[in-house]
Amino acid sequence: MLRYDYSSMSADDMREVLRRGGTSMDNAVTVARPIVEAVRRGGDRALMRYARKFDGFKGGSFLVTRDAMDAAISRVSSPILASLKLSKKRIQVYHKKQRLNAFEFEDSCGVFGQKVVPLERVGIYIPGGTATYATSVLMTAVPAKVAGVEEIVMCTPARNGRVEDVVLAAAFIAGVDEIYSVGGAQGIAAMAYGTESIPVVSKIVGPGGSIVSAAKMVVRSDCEIDSIAGPSEVLIIADSTAEATLVASEMVAQLEHDPAAVAVLVSPSSRLLDQTFLALKQMIGRADRKDILERSFDEGAVFLKVRNMSQAVEFSNAYAPEHLLVDTRNPRELLKSIRNAGSVFLGQISSVAFGDYCSGPNHVLPTMGTARSRSALSVYDFLKIVPYQQLSVQGAAKLAPVVAVLAEAEGLPNHAIAARLRARGVR
Repeated sequence: MLRYDYSSMSADDMREVLRRGGTSMDNAVTVARPIVEAVRRGGDRALMRYARKFDGFKGGSFLVTRDAMDAAISRVSSPILASLKLSKKRIQVYHKKQRLNAFEFEDSCGVFGQKVVPLERVGIYIPGGTATYATSVLMTAVPAKVAGVEEIVMCTPARNGRVEDVVLAAAFIAGVDEIYSVGGAQGIAAMAYGTESIPVVSKIVGPGGSIVSAAKMVVRSDCEIDSIAGPSEVLIIADSTAEATLVASEMVAQLEHDPAAVAVLVSPSSRLLDQTFLALKQMIGRADRKDILERSFDEGAVFLKVRNMSQAVEFSNAYAPEHLLVDTRNPRELLKSIRNAGSVFLGQISSVAFGDYCSGPNHVLPTMGTARSRSALSVYDFLKIVPYQQLSVQGAAKLAPVVAVLAEAEGLPNHAIAARLRARGVR
């Protein structure tokens, strides 16, 4: 646990907090790069080797058959299926509000416009690990479907040689077209470069651990990705009206993700900071996943005293958290000043857990401060903008002198010639 007073923090302390303890991807890249290269060069043969080693793959085809999906769905309880369907519907409704529009206009120089084109084939990665990420299937596949992506491919590691039933059920509900039981860096490489059994995709999205994130970094020059996921994090801005038990529960919910998770409480109230610390310790003492919580608490639980809400927002914008919970008397007033956050949760009732599972906005979010320049996964991630133009002879004549001046200034005289020729018209 770390505790600071914002007004007296040293520059080193501030850098350390903003860097989330200085998490580095260097070691993960060292592990991921040879796996990616082996699969890129060796295809299915290399993929099979790593799938057996890391995923417990039993052999046969990587493709999950429709019969296997049907059998898995039959084993999932009705309440879980109903909850997945409701979550899918809410995610769909929210993401249908995200629109990029085509347009066309005409002026004295010609006709100009843009097309909005969905990607043809997208890969989604769904992690395994110590939890089951069925809702991540919905959060990645549903926006892709809304965008109009033609083929959605999913790679996910098998447990004991089999993909989790609830993950397959979520994939069916979301409309995933192909599912391959392969995970890790090898799964990312297979989607990025293609193998004999897994055709290449044009973009890979979805969360993952450090090795998966490192593999995405390695392939990004050849295959587009969404972003690099770091450990889960929440920053809570709270005033004296907040309830310590509720704030502590929010911190526990993030810290249980993994030992590197981070939960930051920022408040001008010393009383709330003290009470939340005590409540957090009590909750961890009796919680499931206690081993993870105790490890993440040591470095990832941060308590920051500020003078006022303006200072709290200033720090939050510098931190650029993945999740930002504003538990204050008037949270919507603070929203006006929030610039950098992956997703914002307003008010005491709006637990991040709702956003994680079913409220509608996406839970695939920028971490590690990248919310300063990146957004949550959305329909926009699956669309391309294609500009077009058709100049008239009059337009060419009007613009050719401008092209000539600028092209010659840049040392590219043949551009000027090409423009001047068009200004004469086509015979």
